[in-house]
Amino acid sequence: MGRVSAYTRRSRAAPGSPSRSGAATIAPAKAAVLGLAFGWALWSSRVAAAEPAGDEPEGEYHAVVHHAPDDPQATVDRRSPGFATAIDLEDEQGARPADGLAELLARSPGVSARSLGGLGQFSAISIRGSSPQQVAVFLDGVPIGSSMAGLVDLSELPLEALGRAVIYRGIVPVAFGSAAIGGAVNLETRRRCDAPRGRIAAGAGSFSTRQASVSADYPLTQRTCLQAQVGYAGTLGNFRFLDTRDTPLVPDDDVDARRRNNAHDRLLARVAVHGRRGAWRYHGQQLVYVRDQGIAGPATAQARATSLETVSAKTLGGVERRGAFGPGGRAAITAGFGVERRRLLDPLGEVGIAVNDQQTRAFDVFLQPGVRVPLWREAFLEAVVDERVELVRVDERARLPGDSGPSGDARRRRSATGAGVSLEQLALDRRIQLSPALRVDVVYSRFAVAPGEGEQDDAGRDHAAIGVSPRLGLRVRLVDALELRATVGRYFRPPTLAELFGDRGYAVGNEGLVPERGTAADGGFVITHASERLTLRAHVAAFASAATDLIQWIKTAQVIRPVNVARARVAGLESGLSLAALRGDVELTASYTLLDARNLGPEESAHGKQLPGRPRHRLFARAAGGHEFDARGHALAPRLFYTFEYVAGTFLDASERYEVPGRALHGLGVELHVARRLHLAVEARNLLNTRVTTWTPPIEGVGPLPAPISDFIGYPLPGLSVLATLRVDLDLPRPKTRTKGQI
Repeated sequence: MGRVSAYTRRSRAAPGSPSRSGAATIAPAKAAVLGLAFGWALWSSRVAAAEPAGDEPEGEYHAVVHHAPDDPQATVDRRSPGFATAIDLEDEQGARPADGLAELLARSPGVSARSLGGLGQFSAISIRGSSPQQVAVFLDGVPIGSSMAGLVDLSELPLEALGRAVIYRGIVPVAFGSAAIGGAVNLETRRRCDAPRGRIAAGAGSFSTRQASVSADYPLTQRTCLQAQVGYAGTLGNFRFLDTRDTPLVPDDDVDARRRNNAHDRLLARVAVHGRRGAWRYHGQQLVYVRDQGIAGPATAQARATSLETVSAKTLGGVERRGAFGPGGRAAITAGFGVERRRLLDPLGEVGIAVNDQQTRAFDVFLQPGVRVPLWREAFLEAVVDERVELVRVDERARLPGDSGPSGDARRRRSATGAGVSLEQLALDRRIQLSPALRVDVVYSRFAVAPGEGEQDDAGRDHAAIGVSPRLGLRVRLVDALELRATVGRYFRPPTLAELFGDRGYAVGNEGLVPERGTAADGGFVITHASERLTLRAHVAAFASAATDLIQWIKTAQVIRPVNVARARVAGLESGLSLAALRGDVELTASYTLLDARNLGPEESAHGKQLPGRPRHRLFARAAGGHEFDARGHALAPRLFYTFEYVAGTFLDASERYEVPGRALHGLGVELHVARRLHLAVEARNLLNTRVTTWTPPIEGVGPLPAPISDFIGYPLPGLSVLATLRVDLDLPRPKTRTKGQI
């Protein structure tokens, strides 16, 4: 979209109460929000109908438009006064592992990847020390965290279908909800489709890891494109690790064990269509995902037969009219619909407290209309309204003969209505940007179950909650290469249904959770430089948040469980550097985060202690180098890259008794790109095969003891892992009736 420098107007004219009182409280708010949505929709349609269908509107405004280069980071910097990172995934050349999305996002400042171990296993991200549940993830503007997963497994997403990722740290745009302590990630699918093209990819690696995919982009007309993809990935995950036999203070009985029941197989299919007609843009896609996996359980008590089956389908789409209401304006509507079935089978009672055969069905629908309206010189108003409805049905099949307790069956429902408005005011030749914003969210939950249903002492109840989240952002360009950025605001996050009622064997819910609320602020400097020889972006920022009823996962026995921490403080410092020299032949990415996360609640055993799962230090660096040569008329581009990650130790419990030692891991990889069509990559993770580290217990006279390197809930991570991938890009035949066009 063009960049508007000037225009002139022509001469033409609190946690809720019980269900009944909660409903009474919530009804006026929902009515007001929905009424506002209807008014916006009506206004949008009338204005759109009155304007011509060209790419730029005529009549009301006269604009001078400067087209900026297609730089994702520059686009985000212009629109967001806070700290955000844009990653152009289409520029990531060559074959990539199917689970590589989390690693790509983790190159950004303040972002760390969290895994449950092994190639292709569960992966998510943490931002500024948050839990994965405290990071909202969107796909083309639609929230994709399922009702019963509670968080997004990034290894499930079709990496080859993504074109761009934008990571918002701290305060987020009003379109991405009531915010969270971590931030938000918006993943955008690829829209480039100038010719029929196909891709065939395959890979194999350690622990019987394998992957394969086929995809195609096919222009149906000059302005409409069809995309299709199907992919498979799987692994045995049978890596070796140090088993302390649940006696970490007695190293003499430690053994070298092999991970078992850690295999998975998953299949993903995607069909999408996108295009444009005049000033209109439209897109839609269908995703189907099937996964069958073993649940390995804790390292010291591995399960043999526990499994989890997942089948899900998601439909996403949207329509946008650019230039609505005037230059720089737009009107859009985004929608999503999802269904999911999960079956947790624990026939031997190995992971949970008893035999389990639980089937969960979930339904999720989302709708968000929004507008961006030019007001006066260099000022825009953005407004959105969204509605999300989640339904979950739990069917507990594993009832023992003579069991007279609750059945475990339950039906839960939640509806959330939100509205947000923000002002973008630019001044002094766009050197200053001031962006006040306000978002209001109303959440109505119907969680109470009938007598004889639900869990033992089921705490689910009907209630309403309202969150008000004012925000303010400021950006000042001091000189051409130096900017000051600062944001402050409130946030509100109700617990996910998984945090309330979930059961994935190793993670169980807590029906008594209440929404977390808090105030967050950050500020710092951004340095940018772009020339023919060197592109550089660096930043340093301080951040802090004060939370009430923070939702924190804590290890209890063999499982982890969320609890509300009455008061908590999270503060820190983040820095990042991204450098490309010699026209991209040399690249360097580095980031460091210093974090101080403290429990300030009234419990004496936890007060002042470090919040679990939030390491104090995290350092990441990646260096890559290569060059494209002309080999007898064919492009030949070898490339070498090296990665280093250090994560400090953290704790699993609130009283700092169960420690996860820190780790320092190296990685090395080589790529070869032939004729810009054949892409080969070999990557070695944990290059030094580090499987054992040491920790010092808080006991006088006890020295360092061996411990396995572990993930964020104490599950072991593998040693050296090697994965080789190959991708071939193909030109597909073009029908004679088609003419070449650019989408």
